Amino acid sequence: MNKVFLFVMSALLCVSPHNNSQQTQEIWVDAVTNKIQIGSLAGNRNLEFGVRNIVEEFLQEKDYDLNPNAKNKLSVELVYLDVLKTKSNISVFHKNEESVVIRLKGILKNDNKKIKEVIVEEESSEISMSTLIVDNGGKFNQTSLSNAIKKASDKLVTKIFETK
Repeated sequence: MNKVFLFVMSALLCVSPHNNSQQTQEIWVDAVTNKIQIGSLAGNRNLEFGVRNIVEEFLQEKDYDLNPNAKNKLSVELVYLDVLKTKSNISVFHKNEESVVIRLKGILKNDNKKIKEVIVEEESSEISMSTLIVDNGGKFNQTSLSNAIKKASDKLVTKIFETK
């Protein structure tokens, strides 16, 4: 019985310092600013709010605690958002590819000192094929927009905290 007790105690001693030294990191998403100059989503506050929520979710998935008093602050700028269209027509066959492209800029600060700045770009595509030519007029597909924002936010959070 003494051997089992000693084994359990030594295992606890080995694990305990590791758990105590592993502190959660705190961060706050300071500002999300829409710097998009042209298009239907230029200056859109709802877009800022949506990007903020998605970035916060990815931070929490990477084990960061959100705290408005944290020393680390992340600012995000929406730099570019547009629909890129590619069309192919052969006789009555039509292929249309629309890609929502988004570019985000992230700035990480610690005690108001800039530590790192990254720019990421992601896209989400939708391909449609038909025998009739139908044009949507360059409107954003909600699913493609949402996917592009999620992909760009994940890439931004990953790149801002990667060490080289």
